[in-house]
Amino acid sequence: MRRSTLLVLGLLLTGCTGGSRGSEGTAAAPVDSGSPTNAPADSSATADTLANQEQEPAAATPPVTTSAEAERDTPPAGAPEPAGQPGGQAELTVSQAEYEGWRQYSVNCARCHGQDVLPNPVAANLLISLGPGGPIGSEGEFVTVVSEGRPDRGMPAFKTIMSPEQIRATYAYVKGRAEKRIAPGRPERPS
Repeated sequence: MRRSTLLVLGLLLTGCTGGSRGSEGTAAAPVDSGSPTNAPADSSATADTLANQEQEPAAATPPVTTSAEAERDTPPAGAPEPAGQPGGQAELTVSQAEYEGWRQYSVNCARCHGQDVLPNPVAANLLISLGPGGPIGSEGEFVTVVSEGRPDRGMPAFKTIMSPEQIRATYAYVKGRAEKRIAPGRPERPS
């Protein structure tokens, strides 16, 4: 019995490895090299991937701004910082309106204008726009811009998303950041 078991095992091993048969009808399994030229003709995934790589840019394209718009929203090198707290210290303690403004800004505005109102190359620098001498000189102007949007610059209207109270609260927060009264980061919730 042992001999027959060994014989069967030997035949199985010889059959699986090609053993003494050499190359008479067996060939090595094909290897997938991942090269698109080896892909089957009906493989649309490879064709789509190659087509997309050639046609689409690798990164998002920022909006086009004229030099006059860029100058208005971008501080010149070495520009003086807006006035802040005595001793230059901004705080994380805010009013209820500023706290609500931080919440609304974080949800609705930060993706384009930058987290904590820190500049982002995608949209206007609100620290400059609402800062002293900036193009948005009043709460009314801010409310109008946010409510109606600026479609020519890629900014949607928020009048159907945010209430007038939420927009005014956002103004209070952004204005506090522009005046350096409010530090970047999550402010303390007022009690």
